[in-house]
Amino acid sequence: MPGRRPLRALLAAVAVLGLATALALVLRPDAVRAAPDEPVPGDPAVTTSGVEVGGVGTATGTPDVLRFTVGVEVSADGVDAALTGADDAARKVIRALRDAHVPEKDVQTANVSVYPRYGDQGERITGYTARHDLSVTLRDVGSAGAVLASVADAGGDAARIDGISYALEDDAAVQAEARAAAFADAERRAKQYAELTGRELGDVLWVRENVSTPAPPMPYAAEAAVDSGGGSLALQPGSTAVTVTTEVRWSLR
Repeated sequence: MPGRRPLRALLAAVAVLGLATALALVLRPDAVRAAPDEPVPGDPAVTTSGVEVGGVGTATGTPDVLRFTVGVEVSADGVDAALTGADDAARKVIRALRDAHVPEKDVQTANVSVYPRYGDQGERITGYTARHDLSVTLRDVGSAGAVLASVADAGGDAARIDGISYALEDDAAVQAEARAAAFADAERRAKQYAELTGRELGDVLWVRENVSTPAPPMPYAAEAAVDSGGGSLALQPGSTAVTVTTEVRWSLR
């Protein structure tokens, strides 16, 4: 029927227009994207406005352990004599550590060595030197000076003490103090930023932290024999610092 052609042409034109609109939306998805400050419900990738700042807190504590190496060094004409002399001296040192109530788990053999000694011209072997080193951890820092003196006396002229260093093993309380200081520092900065923008701090959205302790000082090296005079060595543990760096993000109201 001739009267239906205009209607069919109109329907075809509407269909083509609808398809073109759909293609435009597919090719340009940003045409329906939400405004930057408007959160999209259910979309974790889009968050509300907020402020992210860092804070630093430091706390100090008294070291609770002391580590050192005690060695004995004996020279003799032959290898066997040198090793036997070093072994006898090492046993005396170990006995002194036991008498000082240092647990077995805190005393470990670190090195046993023997090497030749040469004459003035460096061409002829004149004897041998044997060395036996023990790594020791003292958990009673207050008695460390007396323990060092006792092992030096036990080892006699063969004793060698080196590698003295303090450490803070039980640092949970110091970390907690530093963490609180770091968070307070971050919060103080965040409040200032909120005031500068005319807003107020909202809820904490996330927190990150990093804990660090300064590298221990280079250990003392004392290759010479130790003469304690039968008393106690004067030691100063000082203090050890723990630093916590935190990053915190708050929402803004």
